[in-house]
Amino acid sequence: MPSGALHRIVYMSTAVGVLRADELDRIYLRAKSANARAGITGLMLFYEGAFLQVIEGPAAGVMSLIERLRHDRRHAGLITLEAGPIEVRGFPDIPMHFVAARNLSAGEKQAFSDLRQAVSARSHTVGSPVPGADNGLWAFISSFNPLRMA
Repeated sequence: MPSGALHRIVYMSTAVGVLRADELDRIYLRAKSANARAGITGLMLFYEGAFLQVIEGPAAGVMSLIERLRHDRRHAGLITLEAGPIEVRGFPDIPMHFVAARNLSAGEKQAFSDLRQAVSARSHTVGSPVPGADNGLWAFISSFNPLRMA
């Protein structure tokens, strides 16, 4: 795959220990800065001790970042929900959009919990899910794009 081609990875993971709001804010600010330098955009949601993250950008940068994230001791159980080349970014011009639990609506909290339960119930498969079989994953993720809300 060409290193300049756009790539996306969506994953869920579980925080190790309790992450306070100030720690999450620090993670966000560092990620936003590093992502901007690397040409990476995306989204990070955090609720009930779980992360849902979208990482998109040049393939080489995305793959390098996911490898660093796999070794980050602040979370465990990283499960890839989607991975592959993309034509268009879902979060263009947003180095890291962060939505913490305090900013989720009741419906969004329920949708996140439902997604987390579905992910933990499904057997882990190697590789990307079948195209089109996201069961509403991308609709849920896209709802957090502030550019689409304007």
